[in-house]
This record gives sequence, structure tokens and C-alpha cells, in this order.
Amino acid sequence: MISEAPGKRPFYKYASAETTLAVLENRTVRYSSPLQFNDPFDLQHGLHFDFDINELHQKVVDRINELAALPSSPKVEHDDVWGQVVLTAHKHYPTHGFDKKAWLRMTADPFRALVCQIQDTQKQYQLHWQRLLPSIKVFCVTEERDHLLMWAHYAKDHTGAVFELWSLPEADNPLSVARRVEYQDTPPVFFTEKEWIDDLTGVGQIDTNELYRRYAYIKSTHWSYEREWRVWYPYSHSTGPYDPVPLGQSEFAALYFGCRADPDFVSKATDLMRLSFPNSRAFKAHRKEREYALEYAEI
Repeated sequence: MISEAPGKRPFYKYASAETTLAVLENRTVRYSSPLQFNDPFDLQHGLHFDFDINELHQKVVDRINELAALPSSPKVEHDDVWGQVVLTAHKHYPTHGFDKKAWLRMTADPFRALVCQIQDTQKQYQLHWQRLLPSIKVFCVTEERDHLLMWAHYAKDHTGAVFELWSLPEADNPLSVARRVEYQDTPPVFFTEKEWIDDLTGVGQIDTNELYRRYAYIKSTHWSYEREWRVWYPYSHSTGPYDPVPLGQSEFAALYFGCRADPDFVSKATDLMRLSFPNSRAFKAHRKEREYALEYAEI
């Protein structure tokens, strides 16, 4: 399930020294293609069935039986073909009951055709994502400023910096529409078994737009320590690896230099920041003496 909008709050973006200088010089951040990610599964894997599709027919018939036996009329889509089937079964249930074997025989042929259609739709959707990948652009941020692993991985062994960037709903900046990444043990599926059963009994409808959004915000639990949020859009005008997006004065609150940042880098970056973002603050990280942790002193 996609999270709510973040509201007004800070996020953090780890960067190497080179990337930090580029951001400050160009006054832009980079939205990246998933093809550049260090996680080859992110937005590039999944959309499978997490159930045996050959058992779907029997489970749908079982669900029709349950709905037919309800004391009151089932809440189904009245303009849906299968919803009409459910209502007919419910109407005749008091006098005819529900002959499961007869229902399985009666619906066997149309259901075989339906399963083929579902499988074809799945393949087409997977192909659609593969074709779309080069034009997708994503900007990833985190809730964590002080995570030692991310300082090592994304700020090049603590030699880079961390940008403090704010979600500002009143300014309608890009981060105000960021969504939290959800972490799970398995890749995102091409709808759950329950969603298919609900759709095929008229109880609910498959929402392809929801899948479109859901797919972009699911990652493996291996990455949960990152506590990531992201902004993304699917149709960039560029098929290159990055899109430059302007960095607003009001959203860039502070820059935190790593505890191993080179003094020349700190000096150059600070000068650039004060020229281009005069209201932003600069801090230098230092190792705490008695903890595996960082503390910051303002420059």
C-alpha cells in the first residue's frame, strides 16, 4: 500500500564530493534511470503470479459459492459479467443450492480462455515496463542523516556530504509528492490471488493504475536500513541516465560534510553554497569519542 504524502519535513541525500560540487555548481539534482541503480531488482523485477494460476478456476467457483450463500444480496459490480453470474447464483441458491461440480463444468471453457488472457496481459505488462525503463527517472532520499553504512556507501567512505532537503507542500516542490518505499521479502506480484478472485467475482476491480504506482515503491527487505522515500516519473523526454532538476533555495536547508572530507573540498563546496544558496547552513561531521556515531559542528 502506497504511503501518504510526507508533509513538511526534512529528507537527506548522500553524495560523493564530486556529485556534491556538481549539485552546487549547477543548482540541480539528478533524477536517475533505474538502469543506473546499484540494486538490479529495483523497478526491474517481479510482476509474477504468487499463486498457481491453474487453481484459480476452482477458487473463483468456491468464492461464488460463498457469495451465493449469503443471507443478503452480495455487493458486486452489477454491470460486471461475473457480478451478474454471482447475483444469479445467489437468486437461485435458496431453491437450487450450489452444485460445485456443475459450476466447474459450466465455466470450464470460458475460464480456460480467461486464464490465457490473464497470462497474455501479464507478459504484455512486463514488456511494457522493459520498454519504459529507459525513460523512467527517480530521485531517492532517506529519513536517515547519520547512518554509518550510507555514509560509507553513498558518500564515498565519509569523504562526501549529505544534503538536507525539505518537503514543502506549500511550495509544491517535488519532494512534497515523495512516497515511502515499502520493503518486502518477495518482488511485487502481478496482483494478488485475492485481487484476481475479487475481480473475477465482481466484488472488486483490478486497478492497473494502482499496480503502476505500487511497482515503483517496493524493494527487497535487504535495503530496509535505508528508510528510503522517492519521487519518480515514467515519461522523461530523455533516454539518458540522468535528468537535471532545479534545486530550490527554500528546500535546501543544510549541507553536512563527512568526517573524512578533504579540507579543499569543504572550502570549495562551502563557497559555492554561500554563493548559490546563501540561506543554507554548513556542518562538519566528527566521530564521537565513546560511540559508533557522528556529531556535527557548524562551519
